[in-house]
Amino acid sequence: MNITTRTPSPLRLLARETGWQIRLYLRDRAATFFTFAFPLLVLFFWSRQSWQDVLSATAFVAALALAMASYAGLAMGIASAREVGLLKRLRSTPLPMVVHIAARVGACVLLGTFALGLTLGLGAFWLGLSLSLSNFAGLLPGLVLGFAALGSWGLVVGSLVRTASAASYLVNATLFPLFLLPVAVQRGMLPEWAAALASLLPLQNLALLIQTALKGDGVLLQPLLILLCWAVLGAAVAARRLSRPL
Repeated sequence: MNITTRTPSPLRLLARETGWQIRLYLRDRAATFFTFAFPLLVLFFWSRQSWQDVLSATAFVAALALAMASYAGLAMGIASAREVGLLKRLRSTPLPMVVHIAARVGACVLLGTFALGLTLGLGAFWLGLSLSLSNFAGLLPGLVLGFAALGSWGLVVGSLVRTASAASYLVNATLFPLFLLPVAVQRGMLPEWAAALASLLPLQNLALLIQTALKGDGVLLQPLLILLCWAVLGAAVAARRLSRPL
């Protein structure tokens, strides 16, 4: 008697793998804290500072929450999988590598969107930030390109290091300066050349797009183009790195 097995469709495989990746992410207490709780603590602290307005603080912290899920989450996830040899073993299974990577990206997109909602919710209900549903449509272009830019470079970082601890060091060494530089620029603490350089970084442009959308001023073209350049370059490097055995 012949027994045939039906291979699930790629979309079903992607949905199942995305669900598993979300569960694995939420089981990591450190990742859960830094993605959901840490941005809220930063926002609450910033809102108590006399020099910081609620809208600007919420936009910057919302960008940080997205970066935690996309950049840090993907970098740590890929590095952890590489450390235990999971990516090598996957090549001998029916699960295509592209589906596995796409599931990781999809999981981080969903978790980052939830973290964004928590940040905006705290800004609205606790800090008195005025939000309008009509302004949320303006968030979409910035969020898509922001996820693409930060997520693609998260994949690059994860593919460059061999251990999760090394990825943690590299993420911390790059992410928090990217977050603090716009703050220094806003307070006039940097020289002009450093401020000009900081204006080309992805996190500052993502925060600017979020702030502009929440104000109802539409979408700014220049920050979108900067994020697009980061996304295209990151995707090209990530595709090249992940196409090789890790």
